[in-house]
Amino acid sequence: MGIRHLIAITLTTVALAACIDDQGFNGKGAETAESQAIIEDGRAIAEANCASCHAIGRTGNSANPKAPAFRTVLKRYSAEMLSTELAEGMRVAHGPMPQFQFRPEAVDSLIAYLRSIEVTSGGQALVEANCARCHAIGKNDTSPYPGAQPFRNLGQRWRRDQLRQALQTGIIAEHDKAEIRLPPMKLSASEADEFLGYLDTIATPSAPAPR
Repeated sequence: MGIRHLIAITLTTVALAACIDDQGFNGKGAETAESQAIIEDGRAIAEANCASCHAIGRTGNSANPKAPAFRTVLKRYSAEMLSTELAEGMRVAHGPMPQFQFRPEAVDSLIAYLRSIEVTSGGQALVEANCARCHAIGKNDTSPYPGAQPFRNLGQRWRRDQLRQALQTGIIAEHDKAEIRLPPMKLSASEADEFLGYLDTIATPSAPAPR
């Protein structure tokens, strides 16, 4: 075989390898599709077993105010702890949720789904976890608890320095229903900054954030 034939074969091989990479057949495409399938399995598990109480999507309020939105769960519990509890049999304090025990592959799918919808903004995670059960925290939603101030209106009642100081001192929530009476809302300086930063993200010209 001559040197020209060897060069031609080599160039053809390189070209084919490039085409394979461009078309996603180098293994990465299959891995991505497999990961997506696992996430979809987790979503189906959440929809079938949890959606009657929990908000299982990237937005929306839980049907049961005591049930945390799934997008905040991994801010409350480590994935490892949650995996163990789901596999061994999870029992929670709020009713009427039954005890759940999942097969290992179902646990992996559910955790993958939780990771896919996890809130990454510190300020959003803070208000989702601590405030959304009573207050409207979006640009146009309604507070789950009547009388609880929508967060988009806080700029009409508070200056920025006043609200920061109140959050760090501790805001006392006095609701008339004992089951949703909350301890003082007291944040660290960094948490207060994240809270105020979140208010900036939901501000509109008609409902500006605290100045």
